Amino acid sequence: MAVTFINYTGRKSKLKYESVEVSYDYSKQKKVFDSGNFVKDWFDCMKFIIFELSDKEYGFANSSCVDHFIMDGAPYESAYLKPVDKKNDDKWFLDYVYVYQDVGIEFFVAKGTKPTWEELKTMCGHIKQEVVN
Repeated sequence: MAVTFINYTGRKSKLKYESVEVSYDYSKQKKVFDSGNFVKDWFDCMKFIIFELSDKEYGFANSSCVDHFIMDGAPYESAYLKPVDKKNDDKWFLDYVYVYQDVGIEFFVAKGTKPTWEELKTMCGHIKQEVVN
């Protein structure tokens, strides 16, 4: 089972984000995402889990520190990646409402923002912005 962690110290105004980490292969291996940008690090971790671990691990879970990071005052909120049409998963959207029975991959965005899936990918450096002269 792969387990995702958020490494941080402090609480509320003294909260200091350090990194996102995923432990896998029965905790024998780990990968750390530590760009300093939590939204990007979480995005990159989810991408790693989906593309590198989904065929190798039997399950995925978040450590309780993921919830604690948010509850301790981190300025982020959840956004769930879901297919626009469950019969055709070519198009995706970010849903900001959690519904227990819905399927979705949890991402995080800065509190008070609601980027689209394309905007989030661009913010995280996975879509290059066109340079307009």
